[in-house]
Amino acid sequence: MPPGNARTKLPVKVIERATAEACLAIAQKVQHARELAGDEAGSEAARQVARVIAEEVLRVG
Repeated sequence: MPPGNARTKLPVKVIERATAEACLAIAQKVQHARELAGDEAGSEAARQVARVIAEEVLRVG
């Protein structure tokens, strides 16, 4: 680590767009299923996962 650098950067992992899209679809289905089951916390968690995939991985929005 170079002097004066307080933090190290983690390596960036590259995934295929198709993999990210599949993960997004799964997260959205989980969110919907949790919503139908009345699990508000699970639904919100899955919604947040889907949002992060869309915004950060797929750069949508």
